[in-house]
Amino acid sequence: MNKKSPVKIIPALFLLLLFACKAENGGGLPVAEPTGSAPTAAADLSTPPPGSQATQEKWDSFTEEKKQESWDKYLTSLESGEESAPESTAEKSPAPAPSTAKPVSVITAPLSMGPLEITYYGLGEVEAGKVMRIAPAASGTAAKVYVSEGDFVEPGDLLFSLDSSEWLKNIERTEEKWETELTLAQIRLEEAAKEKERNQTFFERDLVTRQDMEKADQALTEAQLNLEKLRLTRKTELEDLQEDYAGRLGTSPGRGYVSQLSFTEGEGVNSSDYVEIVNLEEVRLTIEVPENIIPRIEREAHVKAKPPTAARYGMEGVVTGHNVLPENNRTYQVRALLSNRNQRLLPGMLMEVQITLSRLQPRFIVPLKSVISDGADHYIYLVEDNISKRIPVELGSGRQGMVQIEGDLKEGAALVVEGQSYLKPGSPVNVTETIDYRMEIAEL
Repeated sequence: MNKKSPVKIIPALFLLLLFACKAENGGGLPVAEPTGSAPTAAADLSTPPPGSQATQEKWDSFTEEKKQESWDKYLTSLESGEESAPESTAEKSPAPAPSTAKPVSVITAPLSMGPLEITYYGLGEVEAGKVMRIAPAASGTAAKVYVSEGDFVEPGDLLFSLDSSEWLKNIERTEEKWETELTLAQIRLEEAAKEKERNQTFFERDLVTRQDMEKADQALTEAQLNLEKLRLTRKTELEDLQEDYAGRLGTSPGRGYVSQLSFTEGEGVNSSDYVEIVNLEEVRLTIEVPENIIPRIEREAHVKAKPPTAARYGMEGVVTGHNVLPENNRTYQVRALLSNRNQRLLPGMLMEVQITLSRLQPRFIVPLKSVISDGADHYIYLVEDNISKRIPVELGSGRQGMVQIEGDLKEGAALVVEGQSYLKPGSPVNVTETIDYRMEIAEL
């Protein structure tokens, strides 16, 4: 055995002991510092970067591109911090100077206050709001029909006319009859006037008695009354004939579309025939509502509607009532009246409907994604003079991606709606875009 072996082992054990002491005590011996800049940390896309607000579960749901983007932002901020960090001992960990740190790009929106409506979302079927039926006032033959199904008509537009040949003959006969009657009455009046004049002359000469004079006066008065009575009767009968003729002309009482005709030209008609006109300036909606919602719907409740292909709810109306007996599937039919001034909606169309159930008091409302949660604490970021400011908030009611908040807030402040996960209090900010988030109505 070589006698020098123990001597060589002792220095090796001594060095190992020194390194062990250094590791345990945080470094007791001087170690040579590396020259140049610190090497860039490798991106481990399986976990979120340090300081990220994303949980591991949320991080796993990100796409590879979003994970890489998050790590790139972290590494960039890390390199900026290394360039500005002073060479000091481990006891001091100063934050990067705002003047040299790279600004975080964010999107902001003016902080808004308003009420939050709770609504029921459903589907409704369009029905005609007002249906008018114009029937002939008398029996006859349809001489002319001026409209077709689907035509749009205005008030007073001519719809149909009946054969008036018999009416014209009747008018002629009536005129002839009254002409004769009035002529005879006029002759009687003139004769009575002459008789009175003659009696007046005879009376002055004492050739007739006062009784004869009074009879002449009475005969003149009766002749005058008879003529006036005949004239009034003639007028009434002719007006009746005019009304009968008006019944032979069908006109529209309002605006709308001709939806149905029960007769054609040349056919015999009576009071059971008609022209149907549908006014679509207001339409009715029938909406199926489940039993747990129907008690919360009040008459005159606000209603918004839109066709399924439309992006926004552009039509408004009110609830007019609902049935009290359920359908087979335990739903109730709610009826609503909807404004349709451009008359684009037609009966039978399907509509998406929102019925207002309640309206919460106005408070600050923000997109739920703009709120950062840390356990039981919640906060948002505002931007003031291109510097981020963290504001603690309390959450209230929320619907469909929007939530009510309370805190030290001011309407119109620049709320960070995207990019807040990379911010810290006092971080420099680069506002790349300012938007106006719309307080969408919550749906149940």
